[in-house]
Amino acid sequence: MKIKQITETILQYDFIPCYACQMTTQSSRKIRKSEQRQQSLVDAATYLFTSKGYAGTTIDDIVEKADVAKVTFYAYFKSKEEIALRIKRECTEEALSYVETLLSKKLNADQMIEELIADIAEWTQENWRLLDVFCALRFSPLLLERDGTATCKPEPMTICLDAILARGQDIGMYRRDIDRLQIAHLMDLAILCEQYQWVHSGREEGKLKAALERCFDFALNGVLARSVSSSTQKNGG
Repeated sequence: MKIKQITETILQYDFIPCYACQMTTQSSRKIRKSEQRQQSLVDAATYLFTSKGYAGTTIDDIVEKADVAKVTFYAYFKSKEEIALRIKRECTEEALSYVETLLSKKLNADQMIEELIADIAEWTQENWRLLDVFCALRFSPLLLERDGTATCKPEPMTICLDAILARGQDIGMYRRDIDRLQIAHLMDLAILCEQYQWVHSGREEGKLKAALERCFDFALNGVLARSVSSSTQKNGG
């Protein structure tokens, strides 16, 4: 049979499209399996960091929990620090989603702060072991981009606080002559300090929420006595 006839026969019976489709399906399955293995490692590490702490978890623990070989771990992650960074990124995505949900609610600034404080306290109580991991990663060189440049993006909490301040400014509740993003960043760091202090001082029930309320009150009302503050505002100061 001539080559031309063979080619016409292949095209007639769709041999090439079928073969290509089969190859695409196999490739998709491999990608899905790879993603599943990687996610199983991330889930295992998250569970162990939460239950045993970061320092108390080894790579051997992670691969045993994920039921994969150790070589599989190193196929996706170079170290325990790198998988911790992956967990931090996933939590950041969840936090951004939370921020969008909070901002979509028809709440004033005070109501948003009240809800935010309650949610921060609840999350910290449930995930306090992860806090050490996130604190280390936040200020770690691992947060530098792989090309060596330090592109410091605002944390989700900073974004949320900035939006709350903006909402308060819109109704004249907060001053407009402030660097709003800088204030939000400082408040974010203060919240992180309160969380860290609570984790390492016995984790007493209700203490973190009270500490966060004091933190917000100080940040938003300052150190002036209320009578002095009111007098200054009346005099246009």
